[in-house]
Amino acid sequence: MKLDRLDLNILDALQKDATLSTADIASQVGLSQSPCWRRIHLLEKEGVIKRRVALLAREKLGLEVLVFVHVKLTSNGLPRFANATKRANSLARALGQTFQKSAFR
Repeated sequence: MKLDRLDLNILDALQKDATLSTADIASQVGLSQSPCWRRIHLLEKEGVIKRRVALLAREKLGLEVLVFVHVKLTSNGLPRFANATKRANSLARALGQTFQKSAFR
C-alpha cells in the first residue's frame, strides 16, 4: 500500500493519541469525517495499523525497568556471547538483579 501525506498525517495523529475520534483526526488532517474514516479503515485492513493500544505509566504501577533481548548467533559467536553473559551476570549481581540464562544450540 502506498501512503500519501494524508495517510501519514492520520498515522501521526493516531500515534500521538489513539483515542481521538474520527472527527478530531479529520479536523487535524484537513479531511471531512467520512473520507478520514475510510482511510483509517483501509490502513487497518491493509495491516498498516495493527492495533490500538494504551501506554501504561510503569512507575504508577510500581514496575521496574523491563528489557527483552533477542540474540541471534552463529555457532562461532557462542563463546563470545557466553563470556559477555558472564560479565553481565556479574554486573547484575552487583546491582542486586537476576538474569535468566538460556541454552543456545
